[in-house]
Amino acid sequence: MSNEAPSAPRIRVVVADDHAVVREGIRHVLERAPGLEVVAEARDGEEALAAVESEDPDVIVLDVSMPELTGLEVTQRLRQEERGLGILILSMYDDPEYVLQAVRAGADGYVLKDAGPAELREAVEAVHDGREYLSSRVTHQLSVALRAELEQEQRRSRLDQLTPREREVLTRVARGRTAREIADEFGISHRTIETHRERVMTKLRIRTIAGLTRFVLETGIGDESGEIPGPGTP
Repeated sequence: MSNEAPSAPRIRVVVADDHAVVREGIRHVLERAPGLEVVAEARDGEEALAAVESEDPDVIVLDVSMPELTGLEVTQRLRQEERGLGILILSMYDDPEYVLQAVRAGADGYVLKDAGPAELREAVEAVHDGREYLSSRVTHQLSVALRAELEQEQRRSRLDQLTPREREVLTRVARGRTAREIADEFGISHRTIETHRERVMTKLRIRTIAGLTRFVLETGIGDESGEIPGPGTP
């Protein structure tokens, strides 16, 4: 009777990337670990979905940019199908927007292609175990993206406090129009325009014309006519 303990089940991995050399490199890195096995490779998004269907892997490693379907589109499809597998994005892009999109699509992890072999293996094992994995650089980028999104939401929230007339005044002030010029356009007194401007500054918590201009540029609320959409307008 053998006294050897049964070996742990191997983690079955599908690797999807449109470059054969990259796929081979990932296979080499992963299969150096005794608990990892690459069961299929895919060169585009459609092949990735087919490989998942035929091989029923534990983890899929996806490139972001692939023909047919991108890695993010494959991620969304797999999540819609409610497949219980770990999804790891392996990308050359550390742009915060890419990271945020990957997380929203349902990826469990995001690792950059310049990561070391040990980190890639660690990431695969983490998402297999149901844990999220983001490399330190990616974590920073995600934080940047979320902070920018929060700031945008806060600006929009303050904008919704403005009346339609105050919005009109805001865009014209931001374009360098004087109170008298705006008053002539609307057929009201310049003192009324100045009152509107003061209320806008108070509601937006901005104390300078330069600040108002920056607010308009950052929120993208003005068009060529100087008008801006009201709340709920696309």
